[in-house]
Amino acid sequence: MATLDGGPIVRRVDEIWERDGGRCVWCSRDAWPRDRTVEHLLPRSRGGRDGAHNLLPACRSCNRERKSQAAVAYARRRAGAGAAVMADLLVRGLERLAAHGTADERRYGGKQARMVREWQAGERALAGHLAKAA
Repeated sequence: MATLDGGPIVRRVDEIWERDGGRCVWCSRDAWPRDRTVEHLLPRSRGGRDGAHNLLPACRSCNRERKSQAAVAYARRRAGAGAAVMADLLVRGLERLAAHGTADERRYGGKQARMVREWQAGERALAGHLAKAA
């Protein structure tokens, strides 16, 4: 997890937060500057790199909690716990990873983006069904 501890990483974290709207991808909250981190879509432990194409803004708490879980699995878990996951931002990040990453990053980004879109489509269908039943 990259944090605000001075030097070039501070600029990288600030750039990623600014690029992506200033909110945590996993909970939609703004974070205190000291609690802003960058999330590796494909975790470094699974072969992800530190390039901007593999990074999204995440608050320290969400970043620590995710560890190396798959992006869609963590997004679903957070949403199930009531967090406002920024699914559109997550899909854009995963699509960027699929377009600009290494072979492993491209595979992961493409598969995870598809799975997030499918999850979101299912959620919309369920909401529509429940609205009709009410």
